[in-house]
Amino acid sequence: MTLHARTFWFIPILILALLLSACGFQLRGQTHVPPQLQSITLQLGTGSQDFDRDLRIALAQAGIHVVEGTPSENLYELKVNPLDVKDTVMARAADNDITQVERRISATYFVRDEQGKALWGPRTISTSIMLNNQDAEQSLKSAYNAEQMQRASGQLADELVYDLNYATF
Repeated sequence: MTLHARTFWFIPILILALLLSACGFQLRGQTHVPPQLQSITLQLGTGSQDFDRDLRIALAQAGIHVVEGTPSENLYELKVNPLDVKDTVMARAADNDITQVERRISATYFVRDEQGKALWGPRTISTSIMLNNQDAEQSLKSAYNAEQMQRASGQLADELVYDLNYATF
């Protein structure tokens, strides 16, 4: 490759990097949760096994140790209330069948001390997904929706852990 060809590719890449940094873009790094939340107990009443599993995985990946037991003076409790799911019809077919639905999933959580007093929260996190092919055969639609809900539960769990980054005590 000649020097001219190398320069030709280097300059656009340099300009792109400068533009991205100038607009304030930066990748989300690891979460840095407060030291008080490095070990917590969980009280999950979400009604979703997928979300509960994904939350435990996200907490472990963030370096938060989940302890079984009751909260104590130095061990706080993360309490997650039941998930709230709301559907909005986005599109209909010519025969008035629903073809596309936006599903918004949200959860409210608290960080509580040993007496049950909320130290952080209530905080609400949410995510939304677009469910297509809602006019398909029932078994296909059910399988597709279940797969999308599993994906959304992982996103919601990651949002909760990311939100814990802002906890102040």
